[in-house]
Amino acid sequence: MKRAWAIYKGVNPYSYSFSAALRRAWEVEKATLEYEAREARKAAIEAENSAARAKRTGNVNASWMSGAAAYYSNARPGQYFGD
Repeated sequence: MKRAWAIYKGVNPYSYSFSAALRRAWEVEKATLEYEAREARKAAIEAENSAARAKRTGNVNASWMSGAAAYYSNARPGQYFGD
């Protein structure tokens, strides 16, 4: 109701009548709720994907780090490895 009143009192094409302002306020409210639901779904999917990615790459990172440590362990100071 506050949004409808603000629309009605404001200077915009929806403020010709209070009923038009109410319709517009309801459209905006529905769009806001749909947007929030969409964002919540996207956040849930992203959290699920990041959890799966962390689980999947956790083992790979450990083996990669041990291999990298072995590769660089016998380096001379200032040695260039080409990477």
